[in-house]
Amino acid sequence: MRKKLIWSALLCFLLPLVGIYLVTNYFTKDLILDRAVTSSEEALKAVQSDVNGVLDQTLELSNVVLTNSEIRQQIVFSQKMMGTKEKKEEYLVNYSRLVRLLDELFGQHDDYYVTILGKNDFTYTNYSYSDFNPKRLYEQPWFEALSHTPTFSTYWVGLQVNYLNSLDKNGSFLVTIGRPIRTSSNSAIGYVVISVNERKIRNVLKSNSNSNQEMMLIDKDGYVISHSNPMKIGSKMTWWQRDSHTRTVEVDGKSYVYAEQPIHANDWRLVSLIPLSSAISKNKQVLLISFGLQVLFFTLFCVLLTFLISKITQPIGNLSRFITNIGRGQLDIRSGIRGKNEVAQLARTIDHMLDRIESMFEQITMEQTKKRRAELEMLQAQINPHFMFNLLNSIRMNILIQGDKENAELIASLSSLLRMTINRDNEFIPLQEEVDTVNHYIRLMNFRHANQVRLEVHFENGCEQAKVPRFVIQPLIENAIIHGFEQFDGEIFIDAIRIREAGADDVLISVRDNGIGMTEDKLQELRAKVERDQETQDHGKKGFSGIGVQNVFQRLRLIYGKQVQLDIASEPDVGTKITIRFPLEYERVGEHCADSHSGG
Repeated sequence: MRKKLIWSALLCFLLPLVGIYLVTNYFTKDLILDRAVTSSEEALKAVQSDVNGVLDQTLELSNVVLTNSEIRQQIVFSQKMMGTKEKKEEYLVNYSRLVRLLDELFGQHDDYYVTILGKNDFTYTNYSYSDFNPKRLYEQPWFEALSHTPTFSTYWVGLQVNYLNSLDKNGSFLVTIGRPIRTSSNSAIGYVVISVNERKIRNVLKSNSNSNQEMMLIDKDGYVISHSNPMKIGSKMTWWQRDSHTRTVEVDGKSYVYAEQPIHANDWRLVSLIPLSSAISKNKQVLLISFGLQVLFFTLFCVLLTFLISKITQPIGNLSRFITNIGRGQLDIRSGIRGKNEVAQLARTIDHMLDRIESMFEQITMEQTKKRRAELEMLQAQINPHFMFNLLNSIRMNILIQGDKENAELIASLSSLLRMTINRDNEFIPLQEEVDTVNHYIRLMNFRHANQVRLEVHFENGCEQAKVPRFVIQPLIENAIIHGFEQFDGEIFIDAIRIREAGADDVLISVRDNGIGMTEDKLQELRAKVERDQETQDHGKKGFSGIGVQNVFQRLRLIYGKQVQLDIASEPDVGTKITIRFPLEYERVGEHCADSHSGG
């Protein structure tokens, strides 16, 4: 039972725990993905600010050139320069002053390379001509598009292979913009080209990405301008789609969390790729930690539950072993379980029950001992009656031999009556046998008293074998002789008929005499006594058997219940008639006929 309770509790908590984990994992999948995308976008926003700062710096440097009137005048002056010596000297002085000004402006920007190209060979660079001849810019395929760029507009050349000798050419790239310098009449008088080392942007990408994250700057056609992995710079991202608004992308068969941020100066995009498994695993750690804490608390709960169940079920186990020992016959043991719970109450009840059983065993043992003692005494007591019956028979035979037939019959009647009185084995006897007993009784009563009572019996055919309780008629005859005749002769009539009506089969026995009878008051008093459930207290008026009319009726009532009917009728100087009616029976289980012969 303890194991069943523990396993049931484990299942009741473990199944919901697993269910909660599975359901939470299913419903939080999109939430985890959203958090991963949001995290990537927040990281890109920080990068976006730095990358925008790098690109905005190129625009600011170009704006210095476009908005500086002195630079514009020098370029215009170089176009109007004459061949005279004075003009050349003036131009050189102005050019030297302009170079010093530009050097002051651009000298502090080491990663930015500024080139100003004017007509009639006007040039300025913040790098050495030995590193790169700026006039070669006219040969670039994008320069034609630069010449058609509107005033104050910017042509984003984008990624270029390094053209400066002073830079490491292996894996070194430049990001270049170009802007035309125009007059108020919109005629081009020169160009400003500014390049920034791609490594400056790459360092920003690297510093804000981790080992599992890829950050890149992509132009509008999907080419990589800068990447945290320099091997991928210049390659085209075929999987990239402009304005796709997707959260995940498939790259080389792997799923990545995708996030992007625009560059406000142009159509380029900052893109972040994080492996989906890595992004989800980071967010799943929180879920796993939460689940781990639940498992920990669940384990502690299980340990506590097991301890409590063991404590609670320990009395039940003790009670089970106690009952098992009782089943093996050890009725002298007691549970010893105490407390106020139901198990203790049950154990106390069983202890009380065992105490009562033990007391009953002792009582039964005593009763059995007494019963065996009584049986022995009864067996010993049977010796003297049998001896007396045999002795009476011997006396009767001796008197009969001497010719005294009357006294011999009296002794035979006495012997038969005594035998019927002492023999308690047969409660029910045939009606004829009961009448024979009555004949013996009347013979002895006539011998005892001076009066002579005659008996007449009338039986309906078949009634003589009906089974009746023993001594059911004799008490009625006794009352008739003692109370009805008072020392004078009389007659007693016994009638028995069979009554069949309403499905009942009864026998009706009437005993009537022609004695002195009773007054109405005495008759009512007798009827009242008969109906009471206790025996009469008039011991002085009891006859030979000691059984009165009331006792006869009560015996019949105990045997047949309400099927017994009794009627008493009497008139002074006419006589008394007692009628009893009860079910007719010819056989009763376990009853045997009484031995009616007078011999021993």
